Amino acid sequence: MIESLKALLADWKETRGITLKFLNELSDEDLDRKFPRKKLNTIRLHVYELTLGQRGYVDALTTKAVVFGDEYDNYINLPAQTLIETMAELDAKLEKSLELMNGTESIEFFGEQINVHQLISMMTGHEQMHIGQIVAFCYATGIEIPKNIVEHMNLEG
Repeated sequence: MIESLKALLADWKETRGITLKFLNELSDEDLDRKFPRKKLNTIRLHVYELTLGQRGYVDALTTKAVVFGDEYDNYINLPAQTLIETMAELDAKLEKSLELMNGTESIEFFGEQINVHQLISMMTGHEQMHIGQIVAFCYATGIEIPKNIVEHMNLEG
C-alpha cells in the first residue's frame, strides 16, 4: 500500500477504534437511550448509520461510484455484536481494497469526481462527526462516557 493511503488508513483505524469502544463498553440501556433527535436518536442507530455509510464508501472503491442504499429509510436496532462484526468485515474489505490502489483512482461522488484519498478522508470525517455527536449526547443525557474514551479524547468525563 502506498504511504499516503497507509496514513489515511491509520487515521481511519484510530477513529473507528473510538466507535468500537463505545459499542464494547456501553450497556444496551445506554446504547438505546433516547436523544433529542428525530431518526438517529440513539447511539446504536448512529453506529448502524455508520455501517451503512461505510458500506457505500468501501463499495465505491470497487464500483468507482458512491451509492448509499435505501436502508437509510429503515433504521434498525442491531445487537452490538452484529454491528461490531459488520464493522470488522467492512474494515477488512477497506484494507484489502486499498492494498490494490496506487492513489490515482477516481470515484464519482454525487456527480463529482474525487480521488481515493478524498473518499477515505470523507469517510473518516463522517465517523468523527458522529463520535462528536455521541459524546455530546452522552453529556446531555447522563450516559457515562467510558474511561478509556475520556482519557483518549482528553474529555472531562
